[in-house]
Order: sequence, then C-alpha cells, then structure tokens
Amino acid sequence: MSLRLDTAFAELALRTGGDTAALAVFRRVLAAEPPPDPAIAWRARRGQAWALEKLGRLEEAIAEYRELLVAPEAVPGSADWALLTVGLCRCYRDVGDHAMSIDLGERALRELAAAEVEPIHEHLQLGSTLMGCYVVRGDLTSAKLLAEQLLPLAERADSRVARGAVEWNRSVIAREQGRLADALELAERALVLMAEADNERHQGMLRVNLATVLLAGGEPCRAVELLATAHPILADHAQLHEAVFAMALHAEALVQLGEPDAALGWVARGRARLDGGRQPHWHYRAQLALAAARARLLAGQDGPGETELRGCAALLGRASSARPVAVLWRQLGDVWAERQQAEEAMTAYQTALTVLGLPAAPVPVPGRRRALS
Repeated sequence: MSLRLDTAFAELALRTGGDTAALAVFRRVLAAEPPPDPAIAWRARRGQAWALEKLGRLEEAIAEYRELLVAPEAVPGSADWALLTVGLCRCYRDVGDHAMSIDLGERALRELAAAEVEPIHEHLQLGSTLMGCYVVRGDLTSAKLLAEQLLPLAERADSRVARGAVEWNRSVIAREQGRLADALELAERALVLMAEADNERHQGMLRVNLATVLLAGGEPCRAVELLATAHPILADHAQLHEAVFAMALHAEALVQLGEPDAALGWVARGRARLDGGRQPHWHYRAQLALAAARARLLAGQDGPGETELRGCAALLGRASSARPVAVLWRQLGDVWAERQQAEEAMTAYQTALTVLGLPAAPVPVPGRRRALS
C-alpha cells in the first residue's frame, strides 16, 4: 500500500510542478525491496520518463520512453501506448531530431489505422503532436492535411479537449501562413474548448499561442495582458524552453509598446532560466538576444544593440535547422536592414533560405559555355 500511495503522490507532484521530487520518489519505488507489483512498477516507470522530459533531461527521457514502448504493457492502440509515443515524439522534436520525431509519429498513426480502433483522446493527441512536428519542420501542407483528417475524428470521439488540441494546431498553421484573422479565431476557439481540460501546461501554452497571434497582428497590449496570466502557470507546469519562449515574447511585446527597460527585464529572466538548465537551447537564447537587441536599439544604445545582434547570429548558427530558426534569421535580417547594414541583412536573409532548404544556386563562371551533345 505504501508504494501505491508514494506513486500516486509522485504523479500528483508531477502535475503540479514538483518534477524533481517526483523523480526521486519514482526511483525509490522502482528500487524498493521487495519490488512493487507490476501495475505500480509500470506507473512509476511512466512517471520517471515524464519527469525526466519535464526536467529537460531529454536524452535520458528518450531512452526511458523507448524501453517503455517495447514493453508488453504498451499495447498498440491503447491510451498508454499513445501517450508514450507522444512523449517520445516531443523529446525527439525538442532535441532537434525532426526527422525521427515525424517518422515515429507517422508510423504510430499507420499502426492505429491498421488496428481499426475507435478514436480516443490520446490518439488525437498523438495526431496533434505530429502536426506540431510538421510545423517545426516547415511542412505546413502536411500539417494542414493532417488537421483536416483529425477534426472529424475529434468530433466522433465527442471530446472538447481533443477538438481544442486540433484547433490549437490549426491556429499555429494559419499563423505561419500569415492568415492572422483565421489564426486568432482558431486560437480563441481552442482556448474555450480546452478550458475544461485538467492540464495546466496546455492552458498556459494556449495563452502563449494566442498572445503570439495578437503580437503578429499588432496588438501588443492585449498580448502582454494574456502573457501575464500565462507566466505563473508555465513556471510550475511547462518545460523550460516553453517558459522562456513566453518571456522572450513578452519582451518583444514591450519593445512594441516602447518600454525597453521592462523588455530587458524579461530578457534577463529568460537568460537566468536557461543558465540553470541542462540543455543549451540555442534557438531560445537567440530569440532572447534578438529581443535584447531591439530593446537596446530602441533605448538609443546602438553599440550594445549591435553586439546583441551579432550574438544572436552566433547563437542561431549553433541551432538546429527548423522553420522557427529560419524565422529568427529573417527577423534578424529585418533589423539589420532597418539599420541600413546591407551586408549583414543579406547574410541573414540568405541563411534563412538555406535553413529552409533553399541554398544559393551555383554562380556560372564567366566565359564558360556548356558543350552541346
């Protein structure tokens, strides 16, 4: 009974931000003598994998998830199997292995189709995660096609939460395609649909998604108000990079509002959080550097501002190739262009295209003609 209670309390701690304590309890349960019964051991192993993921120890989490997915308890089509696959997809995505995350998600959906089981919330969560992986890779067409397949399944499953998850990703797709009015409508709909969900992380990230759309649409004041409600949730329930992304977004919104000092305060908070983590998160460090550069330039600090811009480029050079990284290169180019620094702007724009898979064409050698055959 004691091990069962310990496991239950650790699961609760994991849902309320006590990730380190939860991991310690799960490991104590798994090392107990006599060993826990198989059901308790399975719950502890699942919890251990999720705790490692939340703590940013992604390589360890990947190893745990992979072992769990080949265990007899992970029956293809079951809720456990789907959630474990979701976790592994997220981890591969977050370490930058987008090809592996997408391959895993696609294989899992094929297994579901072959099993011919009725859709449940966890199946749709798997589909939504794969949609997000497509977006990160820049494959908006595949993401949109998958969304069209998932929406009727979510309605058939009669799950407001599942429908909300699909609408959330449809909002992200619309935003990436520049359809901001659609993105805003879908983000607001997702927030309403998922209001009843017992998932604090999703509530926080939905607010961040909506704030991102508002900021892109020129409504920084509303974005700041929304982010203020998201930060306390993310501090306890989100992964490190998700909380930092919200801080960088807050800094960007404050720059738009003409408040550089307040923006630099959020940059400092974000950097402090990243410095305490295990992963380098080059992409998010670059995003903070770009926000800092804009704030310093707005404040008339030209030298420090340009130093931040060059630091942003150096950080992006260490980030994995993905659409969000290309977007940051494009934004960096725009700032250099505003400063009439044509060479730096052109370098940033060309790098953005290269990250998206569009390298420069070879330049013909003058005077050389191709022989006719």
